Amino acid sequence: MNTVSAGAGGPSGSDPGPLITPPPPMVTTMVNTQDPNSCVSTMAKAPPAANPAVDIIWVVDASGSMLDEQMKIGANLTAFADAITQANIDVHIVMMTTSAAIPVICPITPEDPLTGTALATDPRYKFISSRVDSNNALDVAQASFDQYKSFLRPGAATHFVVVTDDESRYRGQPTPEARATMFLGDMRGLLGHDFYLHTVASEGPAPCRDPNCMPDPNTGICVFVMLGCGAAAVGTTYYQLADMTKGLKASICQSDWKTIFEPLTAAVIKSAPLPCSYQIPKPPSGDTLDASKVNVSWQPVGAAASMVFGRAANGGACQDLLGWYYDASPPTQIMLCPKTCETIAAGGTLNIGFGCATIDLR
Repeated sequence: MNTVSAGAGGPSGSDPGPLITPPPPMVTTMVNTQDPNSCVSTMAKAPPAANPAVDIIWVVDASGSMLDEQMKIGANLTAFADAITQANIDVHIVMMTTSAAIPVICPITPEDPLTGTALATDPRYKFISSRVDSNNALDVAQASFDQYKSFLRPGAATHFVVVTDDESRYRGQPTPEARATMFLGDMRGLLGHDFYLHTVASEGPAPCRDPNCMPDPNTGICVFVMLGCGAAAVGTTYYQLADMTKGLKASICQSDWKTIFEPLTAAVIKSAPLPCSYQIPKPPSGDTLDASKVNVSWQPVGAAASMVFGRAANGGACQDLLGWYYDASPPTQIMLCPKTCETIAAGGTLNIGFGCATIDLR
């Protein structure tokens, strides 16, 4: 009866395991056998009525040495968004940065690294012009929350991606540990839930250098001359935050950023919460749906047994209980109560069985 496994673990949960695309949601259709007390299962696909939501906030260092990295983001971000959407996930992307150009030395570039791409005018995307410099990426993410909070969705998995070749000085805290801990608490308080933070910064113990560095034909020689295609400082704070939130870490000195975007895409897809509503599939040939013989259960990550959710008479009867209800009569969808939807977001396996007497919510 295993149906779908997604969002396993989480920022404060267990190790999320291999980064793989979750399978499409399934339900188990049950049919009675000669023994009235037993059920034999057959499988039928049940797509979610609404795709799970994921919100991603990019905060990109706009200091002059970041021009090449901004162009790499612009070249890869549209494909990144499309891959997530093709995985049946409803994605919103916020971009906070500005032009990394330095007059005379480097060419003038648009504030938004996605200018000229299809994603730049897509309703999935929101650009916020932000003065992100070498050391304030986390400060901008926290202080600018009011500018993007309305673009975030309740129940969505939230990801931050910080790209910088320097170290944080978040709110004047003296150590990387203090900065990471304070930002984690501040952002949890603003969001009201946990989040993932991924970073593209310099690993330690010394600032990284790109051994294959050559002048980029798109940017001329400015970046090559200014910084030698390396980082200004180790991003210890960002690496610690990624560890604390189970995010990904990548070196900003990597030449091929496909090796950054591919695992990031997989991580975002895997984090998507289980859907909160499911279309009832047609029973197999020869069977009929009995709406009084439907049950919904959930097996948390790492648990040996499942817990059964009772059926509520309607959405209003859910209150703060773990349960589910039908969308209409005759039913076309199974709807999870708000508390149930919040609970399964921790990850696990949702099972919907047809053919056994329904257990009602009490």
